[in-house]
Amino acid sequence: MLNTKKFTFFLGFFLSFTSLLSLPRPYDPDELGRVQILRSALALDTHYLLYLVEDFEGDRPWDFYRVDSFLAQTQFAASIAKSDAFIEETKLLKESGYPNLQNQTSFLLQSFVENPRLDHWEIRPKEPILLPLGMPIQGILWVYSEGHHINLSMGLSQKKSKDLYFDLGTLNFVGWRRLEFKINLPKENTRLIQSMSFPISFASFRLKSLASQKKGEFHLYFDNLCFVIDKRTFSYPGSEVNDTWGNKR
Repeated sequence: MLNTKKFTFFLGFFLSFTSLLSLPRPYDPDELGRVQILRSALALDTHYLLYLVEDFEGDRPWDFYRVDSFLAQTQFAASIAKSDAFIEETKLLKESGYPNLQNQTSFLLQSFVENPRLDHWEIRPKEPILLPLGMPIQGILWVYSEGHHINLSMGLSQKKSKDLYFDLGTLNFVGWRRLEFKINLPKENTRLIQSMSFPISFASFRLKSLASQKKGEFHLYFDNLCFVIDKRTFSYPGSEVNDTWGNKR
């Protein structure tokens, strides 16, 4: 009976963590629960690394690269999420190798929608942000929106490969929200990573206005962009990439 209970517990935990990576998916209002699942998974398997790509504390220059609007500005603002989930995730980041993380500012984006069906924007760091060796399998980004019908995607770059873009969904919510998104790299990109000569870099955010978006000024805030990196590929010489990891239901 005891063994059955243990098996049921670990099966439930495994299914919870694998579902963490099965995105895009409907929003889960239990953000604190998602952070706690991530904490438990990182503690259970040391092959997973929580990597802070950008804390948006003003140390790295960013700018709009391609815009369709006469108004497009970026700045760092003293506005951050105050939820229990954000506080807990900040603690987890500090325990995961970022003890000096401050979380005093977020990244403010401002622009103007003139043609809702066509307007789009691209925001880049001045230099691409190099990721550690390993397979990025999941992303996390905190976003503040005011119900905008604007779609957000994220771009990764790699030498000898076309840029890759991953959908984070439509920002039609109000307030701060913790967005999770799956990173499923094509096989050719995983082979380049395995060569240890062509790591992945974070390249950009893309915003695209939907036809239902109202004309006029809008603003968004971003904070704490993180990736979960699977390092097991590099633990043993000659090991193979598990291309189906995270796709189980």
